[in-house]
Formats: sequence, C-alpha cells, structure tokens
Amino acid sequence: MLHFQLVEKDDIAQHNEYFEVHTTQDDAHHKSLFFTTNEENLEEVAAAIAAEHMPNAKHWTIIPHRKDS
Repeated sequence: MLHFQLVEKDDIAQHNEYFEVHTTQDDAHHKSLFFTTNEENLEEVAAAIAAEHMPNAKHWTIIPHRKDS
C-alpha cells in the first residue's frame, strides 16, 4: 500500500518537500494535485493519485517542489 497525503495548495508552505501531479493532455483544463510522501517510487504514487482523483487524465507529469533553507 502506497503512503501519501494530499495537500491543499494553501497549506504547501508548511512542507519542506512536496510534489505536484499536473495534467498535461489539455492546455485548457490543467489540473494539479499536491501531495507529500515518503515513498521512493514517485511515479507509482503519482499514478495511484491520478487514477483515484483524476480518472480522466490520460497524461500527467510529476513536478517536485523543495523549499530551500
């Protein structure tokens, strides 16, 4: 079982590192979900998030975000 937590965009400042699953198939309807995880396989986590929360998304990418100290 994959462990991740979806994070609201307004709350991402509280995390040192978070990731974004961003749809790429349609320029007019971009959607992003932000999440935190300790999992090493980000692609697997992102695929699970996309399947559960963006079932119509055919193409997406992972964007890492890291807060510099």
